Amino acid sequence: MEGPTDNLTTQSTSEDEAQTDKPSTMPQGAACELGSNVEAQNATTDTTETTSMPPVGNGSSLEEGSETESVAPEGPAGHSARAGTPLEKPKYTPISDLIRPDPDRPISIFDLQRGHCGLVHPHVPPIPKQYDVPALPPTLYRSLILPTGPARFGTARELFDSIVGLLRNHVILSEKQCSLLAYWSMATWFPDYLPFIPSVTVTGPASWADLLLRTLVAVCRRPMLLADVNPAVLRALSLADLRPTLLMREPQLSKRMAALLDASNQPGYLVCSGKDFEPLYCAKCTYVSEHSESQLLKTDIHIRVGGNSRRSLPRVPKGDVIQDFQNRLFSYRLIGHDAVAQSKFRVSGFRFRPEVSAVAEVLGASIMNDPELQRGVIELLQERDEQARVDRASGLDGTVLSAVLWHCHQPDQQQVFVREIASTVNRIYNQEGESRKISNETVGHVLKNLGLYTRRLGSAGRGLVLDKAIQSRAHELGHANDVLRDDAEVPECGYCHKLQLQQSEEVV
Repeated sequence: MEGPTDNLTTQSTSEDEAQTDKPSTMPQGAACELGSNVEAQNATTDTTETTSMPPVGNGSSLEEGSETESVAPEGPAGHSARAGTPLEKPKYTPISDLIRPDPDRPISIFDLQRGHCGLVHPHVPPIPKQYDVPALPPTLYRSLILPTGPARFGTARELFDSIVGLLRNHVILSEKQCSLLAYWSMATWFPDYLPFIPSVTVTGPASWADLLLRTLVAVCRRPMLLADVNPAVLRALSLADLRPTLLMREPQLSKRMAALLDASNQPGYLVCSGKDFEPLYCAKCTYVSEHSESQLLKTDIHIRVGGNSRRSLPRVPKGDVIQDFQNRLFSYRLIGHDAVAQSKFRVSGFRFRPEVSAVAEVLGASIMNDPELQRGVIELLQERDEQARVDRASGLDGTVLSAVLWHCHQPDQQQVFVREIASTVNRIYNQEGESRKISNETVGHVLKNLGLYTRRLGSAGRGLVLDKAIQSRAHELGHANDVLRDDAEVPECGYCHKLQLQQSEEVV
């Protein structure tokens, strides 16, 4: 059986060392830390449908998918296996990642071939091209924060709680916001194993937002603090190879940049970079200023910092704290990447919007071997989903849709002018105690953006013909924006009844 230092190997890919094939072993302490965590995770491997890792024997072959015979380890466990009780040990597929063993040394490759302590074989075949150290601008290369090696993290729950504690001590956030960011920061370590990474948009006082971004440096994978970001900056970051976590201050976020960041939440979208095209998929947290609710991205997670607290600003986490979190989360990635990729965690029985369900499932999937902690993200997002529904229904689009539906439900009304819809919108605002007034022109633009196209209705002006197509479209939009009225108020409306039945079936 190999010793601890044989289990974990690295290969430098710096300019000075790129030509050598000799692997450099990790320090014995780092190897033992990862090995002890592997043993702990093997002992607590989840057997529910939430996460699963198929048991497979360990052997000497380094090729994925090869059939190998199980090797029983020495000690009581090995005797138990030989006595006829086979041990089920999860397989950890080979994984390579970037580390910086020392601040003064170049970035290297950490290569983990198999994750069961004592049965990990040294690196033999050449490292695949996708594991090359990306070419980075010199300043970015030097400033990139990376693990120095793996460190024991305990359990997913212990790691999660320590992240919550860090955020609680350094930033003014509610307990629920700390928990939500803890889920998100753990997910940033698996962009290549999750279907997408939700973005975070931060609002509030600039000083507190800055402190949050600098605190997130400790717990996000490959964090980059950026300011004055534009598409050209993104193209210069080697995002396709590096997949960092972008922590950005962009108070005056343009609509074009907001749309680009929103699209880059999903893998697969490409942008032109001169003669070639590049993907921009990566994790992102963006501060968009203290008074810019209108600039919010079509984001998955919104965090507001600061509030009315008069608490003095604490210091950012120290370097040793940052490095400790980076090393523990790095070990969590090495051990947990298979469980995350194979997660079967699903949201069912909750009336979530589809996009919220997707976020909940991604954040839940990043939690290994703790079904209770996984389910906790549902409770957090349930409250936020309900608030988002209220905000959507009371927003301009929702209010205009409410006005259109009111006219759809009037007996024998076959058409409605834009000015009548605007009048109904303003009446709704007045009933809700708001002094806001919406012009006919604004209502016309909203209708167009919603896909409810007006036409000229004679010399009296433009409006909607309330035919079957427009009524169906208006009700579908009303359902999507949570502004459908109750059956008791419109019992004769077949469109409402059909959509509410569909909604009931979705909940079940």
